[in-house]
Amino acid sequence: MDNFSYVLWDADGGAAAVIDPAWQPERILEFLREEKLSLKLLLLTHAHPDHVNAARYFLESFEGLALTLHKEDLFLLDTSLKPLNLLNGKEELALGRARITVLHTPGHTPGSVSYLADGRVFTGDTLFVGECGRADLPGSDPKALRLSLLKLAALPDATTLYPGHSYNGDASTIGVQKEYNIYMKLAAEGEAGFLKAAI
Repeated sequence: MDNFSYVLWDADGGAAAVIDPAWQPERILEFLREEKLSLKLLLLTHAHPDHVNAARYFLESFEGLALTLHKEDLFLLDTSLKPLNLLNGKEELALGRARITVLHTPGHTPGSVSYLADGRVFTGDTLFVGECGRADLPGSDPKALRLSLLKLAALPDATTLYPGHSYNGDASTIGVQKEYNIYMKLAAEGEAGFLKAAI
């Protein structure tokens, strides 16, 4: 059940992004300093507290930094967290010379997003290794979750999957999940079977 926070960076210029800042911000900051990275983006896959509880630490430590999340998850966020950069879900974010594509993948929460960068997708609690996110929480929608899994399944099979928690493993590929993840398989087969399993 370990939470994952991720650091992405542009190797050419050192511009960095932190995805889902939670629990141990000092370790993340130490890594940024060791690698001589400059934090430019603070990104949420969704606004549940276990993925955002270190955001304030970074917002207070880095001038000009904004918390980036989908506008549909604003209702889950502590209202004192500012400033905010609200997404619609189809953006391309610049990180130095690198680019991060935002995929709106609702279901676990209405504003869940996945971040796609250089053949890697960071899925938060939408898709895990061998599992999918819960769809029985306030704001969850199992029908939307199925469509989000289909959207992720449309990515190239070689795309590396980095989930928000360590259920059954820390990483995989989209191709492996399409073959072995029962929720991905049920999503592809139709709505009725998926809803039965996901609720």
